[in-house]
Amino acid sequence: MRITLLIALLILVAPAYAQIDNLDALLLSVEEQQQEQRQLNQQREREFLADKQRQQQLLIEARRDFERQQQENQPLLQVTEANAREIARLEQELASVVEDMGDISSGFREFAGDFSAVLQESMLTAQLPARSAQLRELADATTQVTIEEIQSLWLLVQEEMTKAGKVTRFPAEIVETSGATVPAEVLRVGVFTAWAGGLFLRYVPETGELLALSQQPPARYRTAAADFGKQTNPQMMAIDPTRGSLLGVMTYTPDLRDRIEQGGTIGLIIIGLGVFGALLTLWRLAALTLLTRKIRKQLDNIDTPVADNPLGRVLMSVSEVADQEEELLQLKLDEAVLAEMPAIERGNGLIKLFAAISPLLGLLGTVTGMILTFQAISLFGTGDPKLMAGGISQALMTTVFGLVVAIPLLFGHSVVAYLSRGMIQRLDEQCAGVLARHAEQQDG
Repeated sequence: MRITLLIALLILVAPAYAQIDNLDALLLSVEEQQQEQRQLNQQREREFLADKQRQQQLLIEARRDFERQQQENQPLLQVTEANAREIARLEQELASVVEDMGDISSGFREFAGDFSAVLQESMLTAQLPARSAQLRELADATTQVTIEEIQSLWLLVQEEMTKAGKVTRFPAEIVETSGATVPAEVLRVGVFTAWAGGLFLRYVPETGELLALSQQPPARYRTAAADFGKQTNPQMMAIDPTRGSLLGVMTYTPDLRDRIEQGGTIGLIIIGLGVFGALLTLWRLAALTLLTRKIRKQLDNIDTPVADNPLGRVLMSVSEVADQEEELLQLKLDEAVLAEMPAIERGNGLIKLFAAISPLLGLLGTVTGMILTFQAISLFGTGDPKLMAGGISQALMTTVFGLVVAIPLLFGHSVVAYLSRGMIQRLDEQCAGVLARHAEQQDG
């Protein structure tokens, strides 16, 4: 085994001993090589020990540097830990603020939605239609509310509060009763009343339009509105405190024509009788007044009778009777007075008849109206009062028409009858005077 190792070693170092040719030289060479190898190993050992000492020194210095770095990093670690605690606290505050912002956003959106409905009902929207879309956009947003959105909503609220208390003119399109849309200059009095072209307007929130009322308020209100629009000084002006509700109801309030239609055929008959009776009464009043003036004029000239008045005709009827014929004179006077009475009392009975018939016709209309009402109840029940309104309206309106016609005709008949009786009484007095004068002449 050893021989084998030696041979192998010799083979390895064979190139270095290529010139050795005996054992002594080989031994000497091996010893030299060992000496050199020993020196080289010693040198390496010294270098290793030197490196070990140097590495030990570096390790000591590294430990010192590490300890120094630890001491230097200790405040930074405290700062880091303090920052971590501050970050945790800020994160909690942020979560609370986000929660509060969520409440603010939900409250903001809810208020914006409610205020959007208020603006939609406001007449100012007809003047400023763009703000409705802006407010709906604020109400429908799903993100967190921003300062700009809050400022926009505040501006809209302030604008509504400020302009609601002013009288303003602005151009707008109005819808006439015919359905045509025309441009006009609208006078707005707060958020209560709108006026344009001699017509009161009603704001329709569903469409955002200004609609001319199909039935306008009485003339005094329209005149006051026209004067209010022309004057710069404060004037009287009718406003709708319900912001259009009263004006809207007014369109459903029946006028005189509607009332007449509600009365039906019987109502028209009563109105016709009333008109005819009124004309007859006026004619009789005028005729009797004229005859009364002529009779007074005749009384001033009793000795010269004329045929244009009843008294003159009565006096003329006995002008040819002899004074001795007293009985004939009296008969002639009675005949003349009786002949004048139909003309004097003409139409009195007809006026009285109309005054008596009118309430009866009103009662007839009441009965027929109630019949229609009960028919509607039997067919449709009592669920919808509008189905019974036609019969009830006819029942009430015919009664009203009958009373409205009868009361003036009764007064008119009383006046006409009074004038007629007074005139006939005056004729009787003058006839008695004629007989008295005739008797005095015979006694004389």
